[in-house]
Amino acid sequence: MTCTQLAAATSRQSPTLATRGAGVAKRWWHAYWEWRARKATVFILRSLDCRTLRDIGIHPSEIESLVYDRGNDRRRRYDATWPWRSGGT
Repeated sequence: MTCTQLAAATSRQSPTLATRGAGVAKRWWHAYWEWRARKATVFILRSLDCRTLRDIGIHPSEIESLVYDRGNDRRRRYDATWPWRSGGT
C-alpha cells in the first residue's frame, strides 16, 4: 500500500470515541471561557459611571443586550476577536 492509499484509507475511518470526546471537551472549554469573558465584560461595564458610558455611547440599560447580542445594532456588539482577547496585536 502506498502512502497516498494509506492516507486515503485512514481519512475515511470514523472518529474514535476518544477523538469525539476530546472534541466535545474542547468545544465545552471554549464555550466556558467565552461565557467567562462576557461575564467579565458586563462586570467591567457595570463598574463604569454613567458619564463614562455616555462617552463611549452606551446607556447603562444596554450593557447586557450589547454583550449578549440581544440588540439589533450590529455596529456595537461584543467582538470575541478583539486583539486583547487573543493576546495578540
